Formats: sequence, structure tokens, C-alpha cells
Amino acid sequence: MNKLIVSICFYVPLVISCLNLQAMVSKFIAPSLAQLIAYLNLTLIVTGLILFRNNVKTISKTARLWFVFYILYYSFGLLASGVSGFQTSIIATLVPVIFFTGFFFLLSNRKEFLTYFKVITICFVISSFITILFVKFNINMKTAEVHNWALDRAGGVTGDANAAAHTSIFAFIFFNQFFQPTQLLNKVLKFIVLSLIFYSLILTFSTTGLFTFTIVFFLINYKFFSGIRIILFASAIPLFYIGIFTIQSQAQNLSLSEAQINKVNNLVNVLTLNFDEVDNSGRGELLENITYYLYKNPIMGNGVDFSVFMRAHNTYVGIWVDAGIFTFLFFLFILFFYFLKTWTLNPQLRFFAMSILLVLYIFMISLQSVINQPYLIVLFAFLGYLIDFKKLNKEASDTVK
Repeated sequence: MNKLIVSICFYVPLVISCLNLQAMVSKFIAPSLAQLIAYLNLTLIVTGLILFRNNVKTISKTARLWFVFYILYYSFGLLASGVSGFQTSIIATLVPVIFFTGFFFLLSNRKEFLTYFKVITICFVISSFITILFVKFNINMKTAEVHNWALDRAGGVTGDANAAAHTSIFAFIFFNQFFQPTQLLNKVLKFIVLSLIFYSLILTFSTTGLFTFTIVFFLINYKFFSGIRIILFASAIPLFYIGIFTIQSQAQNLSLSEAQINKVNNLVNVLTLNFDEVDNSGRGELLENITYYLYKNPIMGNGVDFSVFMRAHNTYVGIWVDAGIFTFLFFLFILFFYFLKTWTLNPQLRFFAMSILLVLYIFMISLQSVINQPYLIVLFAFLGYLIDFKKLNKEASDTVK
């Protein structure tokens, strides 16, 4: 199959999704044009899937578990919608399913697997850089306005601080694995790029993001923490907490806004395990509201996309509320199975895969859009192939290192 056709049918929609270009067009140009882009993306994916069918290789047994999940979700969800009378746009909910299906078959081809790895890495890095630019020019994607005042938190291409945070973390993980220089100049370049990505994360003032990044940083630098270095690291922990308390005490003198100071205090509470004082930004109240419907229909659920309508801001609870406990339990099984399978990989790929899963799993606690965003759900297809094919892992290692 012609490489240009593959690029147009699969990677153009992926770039549009990852950079949230459709929403930008809707907010800054015309909603009608954005709707055309949405239909165009789906048409391209379906067309690409039809044209690529003869190039499909051995499929991933791990990734195909998601098709069982989708069957359960829509079976129980549609039945629940019929019983409860809840109505939603089913076609809109199928967008991530179509994306996942397309890339599930595309990534079975090893060359396309590696091409996807390059494309998604570049997209994440560009998105993190846009996050910095939007803050510097006070552009708020949520309101589609350019403000005359400094933004409290960076929202990136989506206008949501937590979404911008996980995008920056993914950019850090993927670029760190993708670019493995040997020359000093290139090593300096890598350090600069990773520093800018980390800066974009800091600008989000995301408690979840900074906490997750701390864990991810240790995972992807697992080689460093061995032997005498572990002892040195243990000795540095008291200095780390001294630094935290110093930043907290000096927050008032750093020209931070009240919202930013509250986020600094929130991060300190998380890192010092003072969870009673952690501000969940109102998500606790939203979770309490949705819990009523969970108890009301725990077996069957309340209908497809019901949790999005109720703004649950929690993927785990959302799936249970939408499609019942059996779908929820199978969803947990998939997540556990993925994590378990990463132990079959060599150390470098193992911690690379674990880092991606960790970001997805943690942000599912505070976001309901993780498996609803096309470019994010495709990551599970990518990880499925990374896990299942040993020869593919070797080829990926040669490219990633």
C-alpha cells in the first residue's frame, strides 16, 4: 500500500486529534468547518482500514481484548439507555472505537508500528511546546480568548490543565526513548528539549501531573538507581523535602497568583502524604453526585456516555455507571493484564511501557476523557503490539535507543 495514502488516512487524523486541531478550528474559525473535519477523520480511518486490509500482519492478542470491552460496554450501555431513557449521540461515542480499530490493524505492520512511534512522539513534543506558547501569549483554549492578564495555569491545546499535564509527561517519556544521542551536542539538545517539556508541565500547576511525573522519572531512569547511587539518593531525600518546605514558605514571594499558591500547597500535601488537606478541585462533590446513580443501577448501568453527561471526571467510576459492574470488572482485568504483561519485556521497554500505563491509569482517576480521546486510546493498541511481539520489541529497541 502506498505510504502517502497510509499517511493521509491514518496519521493526518492522529495529528489532528493529538493537537486538538478540530477544536481550534471550531473555536477560532467556524464550528461547521470543525464538524466537516470530524467526518473527514472518520472517513479517512475507515478508508485506510479498507485499503490496508491486505497488509495486516499478526494481530496483538493483548490489544484485541479491547474489542471484548467495547462489546460489553455497548451491549450493557445501550440496554441501560433503553431502560432508563437516557439519550446521547452514539455516533460521537464511536469515534475512539473507530480510531482504535484502524490503528489496531495498522500497527500489526512493523514498519507502521515504528512510524506511529515517531509521529506520536513528535505530536506530543509539539503539543507541550504549544502549551508554553499559549501561556506566554495568554491564549485560553477553553474560552477561545486572548486575555490581557496572565493565566493561572497552562491549559495547552485542550484548555484543560490536567490534559496538558499528561500530554507533557507523554512527551517526556516518548522523546526520552525516541532520541538516544551519542554525541555531546545532541545530548545537550536532548537535555534542552526535555527541560522545555518539563517546564510546560510545571506551567500546568497540575498536582496529579507533577506527582505522576515524579514516579515516571524514576522509572525511565531505572539504570541510574543502582548500587551506591541508591544510597546517595536515600541521603538526598531529606534535602528534597527541605526544598519542598522552602518553596512552600516562599510561595508568597514568588509573584504567584492565589490559584498557583494553592496548587503549590496541594502538591506539598501530596508529597508529604497529607491527603486530608489535598484539594480535589470539586471532583469529590462530582463523584458523590454520580455515586447515587451507581448505587441505583449497579448491574446494568445507566447508559452509554451517561457519566460524561453527569461530569463524573473519573474513568473507572464512569464505566461502571455507564455499563454496569461486569463491564467495569472486565475493564480492570484489561488494565491489570497489560501491566502484568510488561514484565515479559526487556528492562528498557518494560519501564517505558510501565511509564505510559502509569500515566494513563493515574489520570483515569481525575479525568473521564482518557479512553474517549482517540489519540490516547490508540496508545493501548501501541502497547499491545509492544508487549506481544518479541521480534518487534527488538526492532523497536533498535529504533528507540
